Amino acid sequence: MSGMGRRRAVIAVLCVTGVAAAGVGTWAVLDAPWSSAAAADTERSAAAPARATAPVTKGALADTKVFAGVLGYGAASGVAGVASGTLTWLPQPGDVIHRDEPVYAVDERAVRSMHGTTPMWRDLAVGTTGADVLQLNENLAALGYDVSVDRVFGKRTLAAVERWQRDRDHTVTGVLTKDDVVFLDGDVRVESAPGTLGQPVDGDVLTVTSTKQVVTATVPQRDAGRLAVGTAVRLLVNGTGDPVDGTVTDAEPATTEQNGEVVNVTVSFNAGRRTLPTAASVRVEAVGQTQDGILSVPVAALVAASASASASGSGSSGFAVDVVRRDGTTKRVPVTVGLVADGRAAVTGDVHAGDRVVVPS
Repeated sequence: MSGMGRRRAVIAVLCVTGVAAAGVGTWAVLDAPWSSAAAADTERSAAAPARATAPVTKGALADTKVFAGVLGYGAASGVAGVASGTLTWLPQPGDVIHRDEPVYAVDERAVRSMHGTTPMWRDLAVGTTGADVLQLNENLAALGYDVSVDRVFGKRTLAAVERWQRDRDHTVTGVLTKDDVVFLDGDVRVESAPGTLGQPVDGDVLTVTSTKQVVTATVPQRDAGRLAVGTAVRLLVNGTGDPVDGTVTDAEPATTEQNGEVVNVTVSFNAGRRTLPTAASVRVEAVGQTQDGILSVPVAALVAASASASASGSGSSGFAVDVVRRDGTTKRVPVTVGLVADGRAAVTGDVHAGDRVVVPS
């Protein structure tokens, strides 16, 4: 087999090996199956045409895998219209609704946001107790009203509700109803407003998302381990410059018709002062196996070791590199190959950091 033929065979085997092992995140190079007795000369003439070279480097080598993601605000959820009357106002997509701001209006009366995860399922009045009352007291306290932050609707809560109603030009009843407030899980961003103005309130009047941007990605089940909750990743948002660090905060298994078993991943990040587009494609880089303090060479520098070198056991993986000597000649040095990642291969053998090896141009 010619020298060029051997190089092509090496690269082909490395590529096949990397693809086969991608599901577990570690690309290990298997023993080469060559048995040709035609071995290349171990020395190359200094008069041979100049060839491209690259240094043997020492440092960290990481098996990084890239996934396609999308920048956005996460999954949207519906806000049911439960007030009685005709829908007269809705916010616009992209608007952010904070605590005590209008969510929608019925008969020109604002239904306002308060924060909480328990829905407004009943009227709140003196004598009621429970998680919804606790939410109410927490919101009134956050707005500056004098209440006891507990699960009881007592006299202080009554006084605070009456003041709240008066401050917002509502009829002062001391009773809080679905016509007054809707509990939302914090500040929200309006995704869409499907409600119809001029019609009785029915169904979802809004869909909303978090106000914080996240990156979402759908990955095959075999890659779930790389993107488990808590995993640190690197994000490169299309057209925005340097990457930012992110953390996987959610990973939900799902099934799709096209891809079968998948995992829907959510990545949170802090963009700092950087302004990001509302939506964009994102490169999600997840690091698998990492080795520190190892020697590595470009994958293209690997060639098939000679039959005699393999038989002697000085390079059990069947690979070699052509090391350039000081006088310009080259010596074929058998090496054992380990982790392959980012176009480089970890090697052990009679090579040293700073050596230059031949790389096909």
